[in-house]
Amino acid sequence: MAASHADMNHYWQQPKATSQQHNWSALEKNMRPEACAQCHESQFNDWKQSLHAEAFSPGMVGQFATMDHGSGNDCLRCHAPLETQLFDTAQAMLASLKTLRKNPIGINQDADLQSQQADLPLRHSGVSCAVCHVRQGLRFGPPRLGSDVQGQIKGDAHGGFIANKRFEQSNFCAECHQFPQSYAINGKPLENTVMEWQQSKFSQLGKQCQSCHMPERRHQFKGIHDKDFTRQGLDIHTVQKGEYIALSITSTNIGHAFPTYVTPLVRIHAMALDVQQQTIKTWHWDLVREVYYDDGWQEKRDTRLFPDETRLFMPTDIPEAAIQLHFQIEVKPDHFYQGMYQSLLEDDMQQDAQVLIKRALKTSYQRVYILYDEVRKLP
Repeated sequence: MAASHADMNHYWQQPKATSQQHNWSALEKNMRPEACAQCHESQFNDWKQSLHAEAFSPGMVGQFATMDHGSGNDCLRCHAPLETQLFDTAQAMLASLKTLRKNPIGINQDADLQSQQADLPLRHSGVSCAVCHVRQGLRFGPPRLGSDVQGQIKGDAHGGFIANKRFEQSNFCAECHQFPQSYAINGKPLENTVMEWQQSKFSQLGKQCQSCHMPERRHQFKGIHDKDFTRQGLDIHTVQKGEYIALSITSTNIGHAFPTYVTPLVRIHAMALDVQQQTIKTWHWDLVREVYYDDGWQEKRDTRLFPDETRLFMPTDIPEAAIQLHFQIEVKPDHFYQGMYQSLLEDDMQQDAQVLIKRALKTSYQRVYILYDEVRKLP
């Protein structure tokens, strides 16, 4: 059933993009993002750099070798959810390992519709344009800028589009970014981002997910993997407390826990330096929601920072030889996956799967960055 502009409650239930009901051109019927880019170039250029474009990832696909295709499709419900992106058979799922191994990039960066990438199955484009904007051949999106008009908006291309304000609301993102209570660990869903937002001041102020992650409607979808974006959400500085120096971190502009998911690890380092600039003592604190599997998922600790919360990280018992303190904040966006990939590689793996998991592990290390770095003289 096609979603109407009046009722989008079923928009994410078995979403089907394609339809034979419309007498449109081959380009208009093409669900590949390269086709959309022929008219929507700026949106494509932003999106192709985002993690949405990489959602059909080697770290996920590399695990398909030990799954039935129903379990594989469960992963695709967020990573490539359109009906045409799902696997029909186990053979199709297993074939995707070899296809992704040969084609590490699932889209053509230049939007060339004659390219090898543009011939790949649509699932290789991950969470692409059609995933959010097309249902049964009809295009959906937010009202035009400066307008509140909803419903059918006429246009020459693909019959115009159906405008709906839901696209500008956080609940539109909830299908993938808010797990149900049935996935709760220690009372909290494994991914609880939208609920965390609802409990923050940002929801009361009407600041939606899109306000930060799609400013000015840009399709970059930046998050913790982006250093500058992450830094803008935090107030970080050193403070002197008597004879001690502490690092102060306040979550000033993040509308959910920092970090929100179980995947990242944010580690605060403090190092005491002597006159030769040698490290003579270290301290570490973590911001993380750490979970593990032991006859069911368990939560080991939850030390994350919540909206408007300030926390001080203060080294104590400083050696007499120390003259400076060196503070660093290290962000490991894919920390949980790193451990999982390493564990998988310790077992015998199908060759294509092994190549993909190794690729994912390498990428996860490349994404580690230093968010903050400061040296302070001791009083």
